[in-house]
Amino acid sequence: MLDAPALQDDYYLNLVDWSSGNVLAVGLGSCVYLWSATTSKVTKLYDLGPQDQVTSVSWSNNGENLAVGTSAGVLQNWDVVKQKMVRKFDGHDGRIGCIAWNHSFLSSGSRDKSILHRDPRMKEDYFAKLEGHKQEVCGLKWSPDEQQLASGGNDNKLMIWSKTNNVKP
Repeated sequence: MLDAPALQDDYYLNLVDWSSGNVLAVGLGSCVYLWSATTSKVTKLYDLGPQDQVTSVSWSNNGENLAVGTSAGVLQNWDVVKQKMVRKFDGHDGRIGCIAWNHSFLSSGSRDKSILHRDPRMKEDYFAKLEGHKQEVCGLKWSPDEQQLASGGNDNKLMIWSKTNNVKP
């Protein structure tokens, strides 16, 4: 059992994710912690400071990068091996409660009712914006073939988005 003080009691946040490298990422208040299931070592990756809170975490498919969503609507992409932030993305007007990685880019869902697709290789903060939910987007998951994105919202709607219709190649 791991101690998790400051774990927010909010059903719409995704504060825990397990990597392919057997490392658990946990958002606790304004901090992100990493726990290695192999060594039981705990590492504090980052502290956002007193003005912001971690609202979601999600590992990349290869387990080398961690995306962190914040209550300020900022998405951070971390190189966990180097323990360094690679990129910070703006674009949401509300907290980011969910994140999903596609092999080449990542998607974030927000309280502002939108989903943004972001490519770390591009200069822009996002290259596609999906709108359809009437309330907070609280769940995202790419299909195994990465051709469709499922989104769930507080509006009790499940939407399926086609990659080919909504995402630039």
